[in-house]
Amino acid sequence: MQVRHGGCQVVFYETKRIKMSEENNQKQGLNGLFEQINQHLETRWASFSLSATEKLSDVAANMAGVFTLLIFALLLLLFFCLGLAWWLGDFIGSRAGGFALGGLIFIPVGMLAYRWIGPFVRNKIIQSALKEDDTKPSN
Repeated sequence: MQVRHGGCQVVFYETKRIKMSEENNQKQGLNGLFEQINQHLETRWASFSLSATEKLSDVAANMAGVFTLLIFALLLLLFFCLGLAWWLGDFIGSRAGGFALGGLIFIPVGMLAYRWIGPFVRNKIIQSALKEDDTKPSN
């Protein structure tokens, strides 16, 4: 129905225009909200990635130091065991027997190392993951 009365026709078109502009505003608002949520999630992921990388690098650096000390300790133990094996061999009169007895020392050492390494590594990883950043100022 077409009303020739100018006031009613203008009100009809204005109401339709207002509804369309409200729908456009809602769509723009939802799009903006979606973009902000997406940006927030990307920022959180980047923060998590940086934090995880920092903690893993701390663990790797600590483990490298520990493994270096472990290698030197094992070399030291090897030379002590070789010396003990020669001494035992001379003492019992059989060099092979001395080396066999010296080799027996590695059985309990190996068992202790096997039981100690797993919890040590796990605890180092947990400590690094739970460690707060020392550079943050505390309130």
